[in-house]
Amino acid sequence: MDLIAQTLESNFVQLQPASIHGVFWLQCHFPQQEWDALIGGKAAFTTECMHHLAHDADIAGVTVEWRTSIHSQ
Repeated sequence: MDLIAQTLESNFVQLQPASIHGVFWLQCHFPQQEWDALIGGKAAFTTECMHHLAHDADIAGVTVEWRTSIHSQ
């Protein structure tokens, strides 16, 4: 597993690296000033954007685990 995506409320997905390959992939896709937030797991993307990122990661051979939480009332 290289990247972990966690579905949050409000149509956002938190993304964090789980391996050095995930870190390198993030560094290749985002500017340096964003790296601390990305590597620290503090970045969140819209679900639509995350679908595009996950597809791109898959093409690059980077594995993404996308976790979804189910909230009950």
